[in-house]
Amino acid sequence: MKKSIYTIMMLFAVLVFASCKREEFLDVKPRGIVIPSTLADFRLILDNVVSAAASGSVTSGLSAKHQSTALMTDNTTLTPELTLALFKQDYEVRAYMFEDAIYGPTEDDLDWNRYYQHIYVANVILDGLEDIAGQSAEKSLLEAEARLHRAYAYLHLVNMYAPHYNAATAGSDLGVPIREGIQLSNVDLTRASVQAVYDLVIADLTFGTQNLADKQPGTLQFRPSKAAAFGLLARTYLYQAKYSDALAAAESALKLQGTIRDINTDPMSMFAPGVRVFPNQVNDPEIIWYKDQGGLFLSAVSGELLNLYETGDLRKEWYSTVRNHLILGSNAEGTIYAAQLVANNTSSGVRTSELLLIHAECNARLGKIPEANKDLNELRKKRFKPANYTDINISDPGALLRFVKAERRREMAADAERLFDIKRYNLLDQDGISVTRTYNGKTITVGPTSKKWILPIATKYIQINPEIKPNPRD
Repeated sequence: MKKSIYTIMMLFAVLVFASCKREEFLDVKPRGIVIPSTLADFRLILDNVVSAAASGSVTSGLSAKHQSTALMTDNTTLTPELTLALFKQDYEVRAYMFEDAIYGPTEDDLDWNRYYQHIYVANVILDGLEDIAGQSAEKSLLEAEARLHRAYAYLHLVNMYAPHYNAATAGSDLGVPIREGIQLSNVDLTRASVQAVYDLVIADLTFGTQNLADKQPGTLQFRPSKAAAFGLLARTYLYQAKYSDALAAAESALKLQGTIRDINTDPMSMFAPGVRVFPNQVNDPEIIWYKDQGGLFLSAVSGELLNLYETGDLRKEWYSTVRNHLILGSNAEGTIYAAQLVANNTSSGVRTSELLLIHAECNARLGKIPEANKDLNELRKKRFKPANYTDINISDPGALLRFVKAERRREMAADAERLFDIKRYNLLDQDGISVTRTYNGKTITVGPTSKKWILPIATKYIQINPEIKPNPRD
């Protein structure tokens, strides 16, 4: 074997057995092991493997939670007690402090691994489907589902480990390696351009908009749908600043599944008095596509974020003081995001609330002022106590866009997309967002043009696969 490939492999029983080398998976059918070869086999894999974890926990140090990179703009100072409660690994602290290397020379990057695991499994299915003769609706459906999982993984990878999409430079900016097949040895892992990764994502999502079921019931939210494909396409076009395309895709998704949940009816936590929590994910009509991130859903937040919420905004009840949360003990001080801790609703997939905000942002950027206000009011009236709610009517285009951005932050405060928003706002709008972090007597400020907004690729992968060029650091 020329080199080990560490960007891959989901260990699922139908493919992996411990005694064989990686090359042998390509040529030998192991005794006593069922190799997936039927549509039923591929359905089983999609429902029980790829639909599991959405990302990893590598960047919980950046966000203090087990899912990518949320709350990146909070200027926070963590006490030792709160650090102990939120961070369990050294790499989480290194990520939180934007260090040049998050992982040691022998450590795996959990986010990178899990996303490429999803890509590998999707590719196994896509390759296997080619060996099934004929065409059928079920075959096209399985192909579309696999391609949507793959697109989701690549969209997050390219936004975590590469510069934000810039139409002028995307063709030359280094993205991430593209793995379209299932070969495990002698594979060139040269980083594809950002443009090439986006082209693949859009092709996969477009296929999904033509071949998936319109939507999924609550018990099958882990399966991709046409609404999910349009929704993820809207997110992709938004990142590319293709606002007309993003608007149309968001509108298509919302026509298929557009319910906004009234959080006045959401339950209150039994563990933290005064904290409003999400309903169980099966009962949440906002979830279009459920991607379980796994792990405890805890995020340290700042007063600056909390001050964005207006009087009567029930979303402020998504937060709790640490002392109010028995799970963390009584010695830690600070405020955490706790809304999704109790319910089985830690989805990082596609939600109607995000799509309505994409719709609002695109309308605002395209000069459709009344339409943007309408979008915002449709969301906000489900987020306030009726006695405290008043429609907004912002006529100034600049003020309206700023309000949309603030509303997106209020609504999506615990989502990984915050990092991607910062990168695009700083690039496209010159918003000048920076963040200052203090931990254990050390303070770091990451400025708007800093290269630290792009996550470093783990040293281990670069050492084994030297064609993977590292990201430059400040």
